[in-house]
Amino acid sequence: MKPLLVGCAIAAVLAGPSLYAQYAGGGLDGETALTRYLIMAVFCSIGAALILMLMARYQKEWEAKDEEEAREAAQSAAEADARRAAEEAEARRSGQPT
Repeated sequence: MKPLLVGCAIAAVLAGPSLYAQYAGGGLDGETALTRYLIMAVFCSIGAALILMLMARYQKEWEAKDEEEAREAAQSAAEADARRAAEEAEARRSGQPT
């Protein structure tokens, strides 16, 4: 998602109706209403960018955590297999059936 697009959409939902009502009622001229909308859109875009960056950072952290857990599980499985193979080899050397 693009922060500018998200910010403009949020600004349209939040500020659009009230600015249009003020414009239609004669309280604002068109240029002032658009200027206020653009200011609102800029702040909403900045907020959306910050939120999207935060979401991306959390996603990377979750992926790194999942990779680490998978690596630890694979290492534990490999160690268990090596331990079992060593025990079987020791049992064969001592002549005991497994």
